[in-house]
Amino acid sequence: MNELKKQYEMLLKQIGIDTTNKITNEEGKIILFNKRWILMDVEAFPDYMIKSTGNIMGERMAQEFVYWFGYSYGEKVAERYIKLGAQKEVIPSIVAAKTALFTGWGIPEILELSLERGKLLVKIYNDFESESAVLNGSKPTNNFMRGVLAGAFSKLTGSKTHAIAEFKGGFSVISVDKR
Repeated sequence: MNELKKQYEMLLKQIGIDTTNKITNEEGKIILFNKRWILMDVEAFPDYMIKSTGNIMGERMAQEFVYWFGYSYGEKVAERYIKLGAQKEVIPSIVAAKTALFTGWGIPEILELSLERGKLLVKIYNDFESESAVLNGSKPTNNFMRGVLAGAFSKLTGSKTHAIAEFKGGFSVISVDKR
């Protein structure tokens, strides 16, 4: 495996890619907080993925898939912090902090949070998904993080949720409401 990795490093150097900043460990894994992570580039995911799968199943269905993929992920994330004993009211801030500092999806700012009323309002600066859409010639969109927030909030409130995204002033605003 080491010889194979050396070959890959030499190949990447030949095309001008500096391999001294790699973030994978010796096994080719990215490990943060004792969990394995992956990286995706802004041009290929998610907007291009939606467009290419949209050719097969329809663009609206592909957007819904990415939303529900995010929703399921959000449920698991909230569940993880509940199991760790975090207070439900603090979990959205934990998710925002990890998103801002470790995931690259953007910098979330919680504008409103009420578990009792079932309302979550989040502004996302430097939204990865909207940037992907713009780079691929589309209008800004947000399906994945909108899903993540809806899924996590659903788990925290114990109810079904609905989320919408608006784009203004160079950032995304996601509103999640309990149904």
